[in-house]
Amino acid sequence: MGQYEAVCKKIVHFSSEHGFSTYYPGLKTDFDAFIDAKVNDKSICYEYGRFQHRVIRMMVSLAETGETDFSGCFNPPGKYVVSGQSKELIEKVLDYHSLRSESRTEMSIVMKHFFKFAEDKTGTDKVDVTDDLLMDFFTKELPKTNKGSMGRSLRAIKYLSVYLKNNGNTDLLLDFTQLNARGHHVRVIPPYSQEEISRAVSSIDTTTPEGLRDYAIMLLAFDTGLRSVDIRALCLGDIDWNKGLLYLAQSKTGAPLILPLSGQVMNAIADYILTGRPECNHNEIFLTVKGPVRPMDKRHGAFSSLCDKYFNAANVDKIPGRSFHSLRRSFATELSEAGIPLETISQMLGHKSIEEDKPYLSYNREQIAFCAIGFDEIPVTHGIYAGGGRNDNQ
Repeated sequence: MGQYEAVCKKIVHFSSEHGFSTYYPGLKTDFDAFIDAKVNDKSICYEYGRFQHRVIRMMVSLAETGETDFSGCFNPPGKYVVSGQSKELIEKVLDYHSLRSESRTEMSIVMKHFFKFAEDKTGTDKVDVTDDLLMDFFTKELPKTNKGSMGRSLRAIKYLSVYLKNNGNTDLLLDFTQLNARGHHVRVIPPYSQEEISRAVSSIDTTTPEGLRDYAIMLLAFDTGLRSVDIRALCLGDIDWNKGLLYLAQSKTGAPLILPLSGQVMNAIADYILTGRPECNHNEIFLTVKGPVRPMDKRHGAFSSLCDKYFNAANVDKIPGRSFHSLRRSFATELSEAGIPLETISQMLGHKSIEEDKPYLSYNREQIAFCAIGFDEIPVTHGIYAGGGRNDNQ
């Protein structure tokens, strides 16, 4: 919903710049041309451009008919119709990898695409998945039909091949998990320094219910590296006050996570619950300040605006890319500089793979310098460096 809202606002702004405060018949044509130009000059990627085309089509249908045309918002129903056996196998693969919500839907679409391709190619509803079928799908089918989403397709095929290999399929010899789609460099998420975070937290007025809440949220984010969606979902029963532990199921992956809480963070949360939190029947810890009282969500409690508010008050420079999520990288960076092993940091971030930690970790210059040791302690007996210099006889 947040993504749709952002594009809708962009369309309204585009219309206003063209002198219209209400819908006009040429809006879709003008906006489509505007987006196509951005895709062509690579200001935005093809997938995001396609998404914006979809949103303007939906808005136009609402303006002209009073109803929103949702057809094609996801994969059109019936586009990849596969056999019952293929459907059953797809569900087993998705369950095997514990895929949920949006990830499950995306992977299901790609797998249905593959099996539709395989069934048509082999002329049978009972598909024996082979290396040749998978490679033909990548090299012949996807370049024509999945422009701009090769990474997502590759991920789905990896899930499929891993499941099949682990469940007795001996026809697959290639290791598709080693394939990676060529993409852009890893996005670096600018972190806040510990000093900047301290200044921002110190600027919060903790004499008000809102201040007590925001103070607890900011400390919790930096102390645990939790995602904003998980902080919003935290419930009163998720904290073991005696052991100082936080228990939750991550919203993004569904995987369980147990994190230690410092005394400062626990005190901040307790102060909010006891003196700032409105009395209500909600189980979520953090609630809106203005009525009606409700759990915080992206619409009624945007954490990025909360973050900007206090960093601006503390005169911390607004660097592009910095947001509430940057506190997560700050958390990881502080652990790295303290010498915490990368495996431990990855576990505390709730990641399944160390590869997922790349956007969150800054390079530790001291550790890099330590790795760049000299050769003083290493005996060199052959080659041009033997004996400390070049030996012309060698």
